[in-house]
Amino acid sequence: MQSIRMPLLGIALALGGVACAASPAVEDPGGEGTVTIVDKAFKVNHIKFSHALGEGGFFRVEGDDAAHPDQDCLPGLSSGLALYGDLPGDVTTIADLNGRELPFEFTGDGDDRNLCFVGSNGLLGVERGTVRFTVAGNKVSFTFSGSFIRYDGSGGRSATEIAASGSGVAHVDKS
Repeated sequence: MQSIRMPLLGIALALGGVACAASPAVEDPGGEGTVTIVDKAFKVNHIKFSHALGEGGFFRVEGDDAAHPDQDCLPGLSSGLALYGDLPGDVTTIADLNGRELPFEFTGDGDDRNLCFVGSNGLLGVERGTVRFTVAGNKVSFTFSGSFIRYDGSGGRSATEIAASGSGVAHVDKS
């Protein structure tokens, strides 16, 4: 009797292992954070950190407007957060970003934004801003602050700079 149970147990364990190996990989949903524009807070989710190291290295922190994931903040422009800038040459691993504060930029080419949320009354492009990183494994915590210009999507822009800041945790994009 015992000799029959052992092979059955082996078959059950093998089938369980095959089932686990065949299950589809779960996509990383990304991290979460909050952005404050003047005194209004916006939740951000699906935050990812992408980068390239070495000559021409860059970073990009991107996330979606959690309250309005399927709505544009302006016609044709998705809602959310996008902080991007150059990486110094001495950053050779993501861990080298730990504790670093770097400037981020705005292209101003019309189809990009640093901040744009449903209810923010336009897209915000940074004039002066920095982002600080803390790295732990495949998660990058960040805080940022800066002065921004608000663009209304119809060629108009704010006469004065607008303060905005935020923080969150981004998951390192492995693609």
